[in-house]
Amino acid sequence: MTDEKALQILKLFYFGATSVQEIERKVGLPRAEVREVLKGARSCDLINYSTQETCENFVNVRKKGLERYLRTKGIIQ
Repeated sequence: MTDEKALQILKLFYFGATSVQEIERKVGLPRAEVREVLKGARSCDLINYSTQETCENFVNVRKKGLERYLRTKGIIQ
């Protein structure tokens, strides 16, 4: 996976993607890779979320440092 794809995953999460399934469909990557990126962002305290159901809908979403990170990378203005 490229850094661009990882940033695209984080951008979709930031802008309110509702599930892992939605992100994987839009990015065109397997669910396992999407989960890995989100897991890495979670371990760095950029985001926090819970999932429910088989399509892993996001609940209790918090985007602590994600906005600042995406601005630093030039992904959002």
